[in-house]
Amino acid sequence: MAPPIPLFPASTLPTAINSLPSSPSPSDLSTKPRKPAIALADCALKELVQYRCDIAKGQTRGLAQGKRKMPDIVCEPVVRFYRVCRDGLMVETTVWEKLQKE
Repeated sequence: MAPPIPLFPASTLPTAINSLPSSPSPSDLSTKPRKPAIALADCALKELVQYRCDIAKGQTRGLAQGKRKMPDIVCEPVVRFYRVCRDGLMVETTVWEKLQKE
């Protein structure tokens, strides 16, 4: 099982990425500052589009062997934003980006 990760509000994301665990033990939640600090706004912005699909009741469609109800699959795009920083750090910033526009 993956170790527990701390939860934090999106507004504190720039601070959270600059805090590193000071111990490899999952029970020790103390942190140390990242040196040098990363300015999230300076990292390259990337966009990823995923699709969330749901199955809806289908309509009767004619097939060679007879008529059969086929499900309709309805997909909607889900746009996610990421920042790619130095040393390969990649952070999802979807909610943070929306906060920056306000």
